[in-house]
Amino acid sequence: MIREAVPEDATFIEELYGILLPEHPAIHVSPERLKQIADHPESFLYVCEEQETIVGSLHLHFCMDALCDDRPFAVIERVIVAEKVRGKGYGAMLMRHAENVAISKGALKIMLSSAAKREEAHRFYEILGYDSSSSKVFKKYL
Repeated sequence: MIREAVPEDATFIEELYGILLPEHPAIHVSPERLKQIADHPESFLYVCEEQETIVGSLHLHFCMDALCDDRPFAVIERVIVAEKVRGKGYGAMLMRHAENVAISKGALKIMLSSAAKREEAHRFYEILGYDSSSSKVFKKYL
């Protein structure tokens, strides 16, 4: 089941982020921040829950754009599925859910960021129709 994260999910999401970003020294997911995200009209943190256990998450953001009237674009970040359940369709469920939300909000496109070294994830995104050859994402942490 896909649902929006609630403050009580903080510990589980933090564990998933630790898998996604093992070299990141300061991962901390607070219940208060999850509440702020839930209250924000253009930001959605989804979790995939199986048998009352969170097995994956995805963060979807909507950004205003001037390109095509009032259509926003969407950004997906921090897609992670627990290692022990990968290959069971949970990641695809999360991505389909995010795409359906983006369609319902009239988004022009979805941009997705993924760490350069996550080659297995890149193959997964390509199977879902994402094209990495048309753009390159640059980041600068502040």
